[in-house]
Amino acid sequence: MVDAQKVGIATLVLVGSVAGFTASGVLNAFSDGYFLGRARKKGVTYKTIAKRNAILGGAIGALGATMVLVGEQKKAEQVNGMRFRGY
Repeated sequence: MVDAQKVGIATLVLVGSVAGFTASGVLNAFSDGYFLGRARKKGVTYKTIAKRNAILGGAIGALGATMVLVGEQKKAEQVNGMRFRGY
């Protein structure tokens, strides 16, 4: 059974990857145009770049969230009197 903590972490992975990919794509396009002097291609706007990268982030985030939800939870062990997760 999936508990609330795993669902919360999976949600953070999904939302964080969407936001991160979207922001990084727009900033990369802006920096290429500003610092390298590249002319924008016809029909490619910051809005289309943001949409494309949001979709990419959603796909990668969905895979990451699935791995978090399906992954095995390691139980804490006692090592010399201290809790140890054994990563």
